[in-house]
Amino acid sequence: MRTVIVGCGVAGATAAMTMRENSPETEILIYTDENHLYYPRPRLYEVITGEKQPEEIYTFSKQSYDKRNIKVHLNNKVVGIELQRKMLLLQDRSRVHYDKLLLANGAHPFLPPINGAEKTGVFTLRTIDGALAIREYTQKTNKAIVIGGGLLGLEFAAYLRKAGQHVKVVEVSPRLLPRQLDRDGAEILKDKLETVGISSALGVKTKEILGKDTVSGIVLDNGKELAGKLILISAGIRSNISLALEAGIKVNRGVVVDEYLRTSANDVYAAGDAAECNGTVYGIIPPTIEQAKAAAANMLGKEKRVYKGTIQTTSLKIAGISLTSMGLVNPERSKYEEIIKINRQKGIYKKIVLDEGEIVGAIILGDTKGVAGIKKLMDQRTVVTQYEDSILEDDFDFRKIFP
Repeated sequence: MRTVIVGCGVAGATAAMTMRENSPETEILIYTDENHLYYPRPRLYEVITGEKQPEEIYTFSKQSYDKRNIKVHLNNKVVGIELQRKMLLLQDRSRVHYDKLLLANGAHPFLPPINGAEKTGVFTLRTIDGALAIREYTQKTNKAIVIGGGLLGLEFAAYLRKAGQHVKVVEVSPRLLPRQLDRDGAEILKDKLETVGISSALGVKTKEILGKDTVSGIVLDNGKELAGKLILISAGIRSNISLALEAGIKVNRGVVVDEYLRTSANDVYAAGDAAECNGTVYGIIPPTIEQAKAAAANMLGKEKRVYKGTIQTTSLKIAGISLTSMGLVNPERSKYEEIIKINRQKGIYKKIVLDEGEIVGAIILGDTKGVAGIKKLMDQRTVVTQYEDSILEDDFDFRKIFP
């Protein structure tokens, strides 16, 4: 059987390695339009700061793929799918047959309609090539602006700060990480970031990027101007759906899949940032890995593995700051109970959200203690009512809950 994977990111590489572990005889081909083997995007900062060369952040070497007889075709973009013939059309007009196909072609950065976004000095970051371009540009300036105060935006801000830039983050929400934090947690994070040289402007939109041909700053919707010669836009991602759409495969925000990661087309699967499962495009690494492994198993046909969804868990580790956010952290209904522990002096904020005694959400900021235990309790849906007064204490022993 020939399996073909479009994309060599975390979904594509994980699926290929999983297939090979379970089926030595299956032919595995990967096609990607990038010129690089799989690398974790959180390591792009090492390229920006010059700590690593691109090949040094690859997860698997070329020899690793060769040893497993996984054939990776770099710089080989897939431009069409012929479903009836089970053929892929490549950019060089050649065709490749598949028996099973996995769409793991990821996503692209969303660019909001901002006047002047085409000017020199404006960047998005998604690839090694983008990181190299930013690294080169940081030699020309020491003042940068990051548009977007979400998870990626703050990671990018930390990259630029480490590269020697003075960084300002602009976020339309009145708080940083609006999906991962509540108001109190966001205030503590904002203070911690300021101590490492990352300031922020909150509750404002970028109206225009200033400069004739090269950027010199931005204008906010409140009329205020901010100076900066490097602008990095981090306004979220959009799934790469055009390949599936043009082939007649069902899409919405992403390529629509069922619980087996199957698309609407026979023998075509999707996983990762390109896939939409139960109305959700996760856009983070843990569910991508789970989806890729399930899709690989189902494509081989030796078992049926159901993907039931993933508890939204995100982690941020930048400039000595650690944050883990899991599940529902901003409940709107009164039926939920919240337990909170704050130490502003130490920059620690802990919160769990309970639904009938079960943990359904948690924020752990400034301290990694308890993260693994709380995650396990969430996964097992354990009732913790009797431990409400002590579960967020530093010395709480989770072993007394687990059998």
